[in-house]
Amino acid sequence: MITGNPTLLSTPELLLWSAAVGAMGLVVLLALSDVVYSRTHASVRALVYLGGCWLFVALFSGLGTAASPPAAQYLSVAQVLAGPICSAFGSYWCNVWLSAQKRDRVMKTSLLGMTAICVAGGPLCMLLEPAWRLPASAIISMATLCVCLWLSVRAAQLGDRLAWGLAAGCALTIPMELGLYAMVLENPRPSLAFQSGVAGVGVLSFVVMAVMLGLRNRGTRRLNQAPNSARDPVTRLHSSTVIVQKIIHAQERRTRTRRDGALMAVLVFEPERLLAQVGQSGLNDVYIQLSRRMLRHTGVVNPAGRYYDRCLVVLIETLHSPRWIRTLGLRVASSLRKPVDVMSLTGERIEVKADVAVGIVHMAAAGKDVANLLHEAESIAQAARGMRSRAALLDPQTRLAVPLESADLGDSWRAMKMMGAKKGSSARRSQSAALTRPAPLVKAGKPGRRGNLA
Repeated sequence: MITGNPTLLSTPELLLWSAAVGAMGLVVLLALSDVVYSRTHASVRALVYLGGCWLFVALFSGLGTAASPPAAQYLSVAQVLAGPICSAFGSYWCNVWLSAQKRDRVMKTSLLGMTAICVAGGPLCMLLEPAWRLPASAIISMATLCVCLWLSVRAAQLGDRLAWGLAAGCALTIPMELGLYAMVLENPRPSLAFQSGVAGVGVLSFVVMAVMLGLRNRGTRRLNQAPNSARDPVTRLHSSTVIVQKIIHAQERRTRTRRDGALMAVLVFEPERLLAQVGQSGLNDVYIQLSRRMLRHTGVVNPAGRYYDRCLVVLIETLHSPRWIRTLGLRVASSLRKPVDVMSLTGERIEVKADVAVGIVHMAAAGKDVANLLHEAESIAQAARGMRSRAALLDPQTRLAVPLESADLGDSWRAMKMMGAKKGSSARRSQSAALTRPAPLVKAGKPGRRGNLA
């Protein structure tokens, strides 16, 4: 019957695992000091995750049994529950670390699904025969680790460079957990050399995960404390220089990964009208609220910036399907058209409506110049001003603006490209619209022209 190995550790094993667990404990103490210093939710999540992993290693290494031999039967139950519980924390917070809610539907569904499996799987393992409890717990834990590794690599391919650190940590954690489960399940315990390898890999994975989480937390703090040169002083979005650099890097990534993306431009028309009603402070408040509404739909993983005073742009690299372009654009346009509550010049709270339009350009051409992309997105937004939904998409074949609510998009990127090719040839023959009754592009002003700076 396999219930765990309660054999006491030998002196070399006790020294080995005491050193390994002690080294991991120092990392946990550093995470605790980061919580005291930064006082952020991200640092608390990192501390809880690292602390749980530390307890997992201490429990499976045999130090708990060595410290209290009479508690071996209770520790065997804890070993069954520890794997799924730690895996549930890891997969749920991996969902946060990778921003899966806004990045990719596959990530979000997979990570939340594995979290639910881990939460339910731990107690269900206790209902099995004693011989199958720990193996079933190990299967759940290893499956969760593999899913986290796969999705971390996927996030890295989407442009999240720090996700490579998370992938490396998961890759090192897999042999560590396999070794710890083997130590508990095998009787007698594996050789000292095998245990030394497991301990070494465990310490290395622990350090890699701690460094990765520390870098991600530091990046979040820098984002919130970015200087004015990198952030727009009003909306706190990226400055025009930074957002242009991010678009350039996105184009370079597309040549390697062939991922689809889009550029969204949000134009605010006639800000002078609002300026006469609410003054400069109220106009600034309008831009702040509009940028927050926009980010609520586009997500923090899609870089957003203020290209110039009345033009906001978003680089969208998390498109699930072509139809998501239409859904996202319509949601943003509908949200931005709602009244904004600001302070008037008389000191009263009033509701004003900003004249806003949204233009989207699909980044289908990998080598397209960034200046042309921005100019086309702005032109599409200007053309969308005369449309019912105030949102338009560039037809890549006819180079005309198509209302998003009537744009005919395929279910997949391949279908969309094939459809565009067919409609492009038809448009060249008939000199008519490709997708619907498009509105011609409105000539855009110079991107760098300044109006009322907010």
